[in-house]
Amino acid sequence: MDSKDLSGPRYWKSLDDLSETPAFKEWVEREFPAGASELEGVNRRSFMKVMAASFGLAGLGVAGCRRPEQVILPYSKQPENVIPGIPVYYTTSQPGTRAHTPIIVETHTGRPTKIEGNPSYLANGAATSGFTQASLLDLYDPDRATKSFSGTERLSKEKLLDFISQLAEAAKQTGGEGFAVLAEPSSSPSRKRLVEALKAQYPAMLWAEYSPLHDSANEQALAKLLAQTARALPRLDETKRILSLDADFLTGENGIAQSRAFAATRKVKDSKDAKQMSRLYAVESSLTQTGSMADHRLRLSCSQMAAFIAQLGLKILDANAANAALLAAIRKIAATQDIDARWVAECAADLLAYKGQSIVLVGEHLSPAVQAIAVAINQQLAAPIDYVEIPAAEAGIELIAQKLKSKQIDTLLILGGNPAYDAPADLNWPQLQQAAKRSIYFGGAHNETAELANTFIAASHYLESWGDGRAFDGTL
Repeated sequence: MDSKDLSGPRYWKSLDDLSETPAFKEWVEREFPAGASELEGVNRRSFMKVMAASFGLAGLGVAGCRRPEQVILPYSKQPENVIPGIPVYYTTSQPGTRAHTPIIVETHTGRPTKIEGNPSYLANGAATSGFTQASLLDLYDPDRATKSFSGTERLSKEKLLDFISQLAEAAKQTGGEGFAVLAEPSSSPSRKRLVEALKAQYPAMLWAEYSPLHDSANEQALAKLLAQTARALPRLDETKRILSLDADFLTGENGIAQSRAFAATRKVKDSKDAKQMSRLYAVESSLTQTGSMADHRLRLSCSQMAAFIAQLGLKILDANAANAALLAAIRKIAATQDIDARWVAECAADLLAYKGQSIVLVGEHLSPAVQAIAVAINQQLAAPIDYVEIPAAEAGIELIAQKLKSKQIDTLLILGGNPAYDAPADLNWPQLQQAAKRSIYFGGAHNETAELANTFIAASHYLESWGDGRAFDGTL
């Protein structure tokens, strides 16, 4: 088509296109398949008609291209406050191993569709983590367990209730002898009362709890030093100097509340307010979200953390007020590694300069000695920390493993978790679980532990079941 046949401004791509040389026209003709230039006018229209009819006839025999037909029935009795298209909200909480997360769930005709934070829980400020948001997908996971089995036999509701009754009757006759329960930790007061009732009814029953993430080292250190089971709650919104020792405190179960509190001390309007901003020191073995926010960051291996905090403790702890035995132990630990002395001295001086507004946070994976030194330093600094009482920890998976090895457990009930996958390798849990005469698994997925169990009981999702729990700060 020549340029004279076109209307409006003409745009060219090359000088040959502009001059419309014969060579360029020939190249344009060869660019398209043979016969394409003839598809004009009536011929092109006829071609499109034939092709449309061909595609239409081809689709008649392809069942996969058709939308599946489903019969939708109206309510025979309309539920109250349920209107199609209008969301209904309810409050609940996502269970965790140490705490529950308060949330608000949006539902449509009874189906949860969106999760948001509960604004009445001020610590989180109506925020949630990505894990909480994603937990909604588990409800609609096609691989989620919905049926219970005993071996290969499917258990109906009636058979399942009969099985539980027989299990309770057998435990009652022996007082719980040979019966053990391995459960995930929970902050639910109702479950704690039920556990106490079970222990009273079956005195010989063994109850233990296990979580693959060991995140209670600080609580164990406080139990030894303060002679009570307590949890430390740092008031980060009142701090001016923070030392994070391999503690990624901006993430985790209480990461939302601590992130908001920390961010409140970092807001400045102009250069005059810069001196009022808090300062973060981070000593860590790998880059974390907390370390990326630090003003001063020191990279050390995990094996050097004890020596670092010991050298820091010698700078901060008062030799006259501190326990002599504690100082002797700290000196011994401090001499094991060569740490940047200037970095330690500057950090200690800055923490002491803001006594009452400085705090040391330690990672839960560090040794009890590190935890104890950190507690002593925080006491010396008068760190802004609240302590909330928590229930005493139950026995761990090691006790269950010991009893299984000695053939003292006949019936093993596993409530959640997946110890066959994440238990310590030296326990060889798959072999231990098979040592029990009968193992029962209660969970929401057919995982490695469920495959080893004699009986599998499908668990409900937390969004379709009732329960209670405490937040990280103890709020019910």
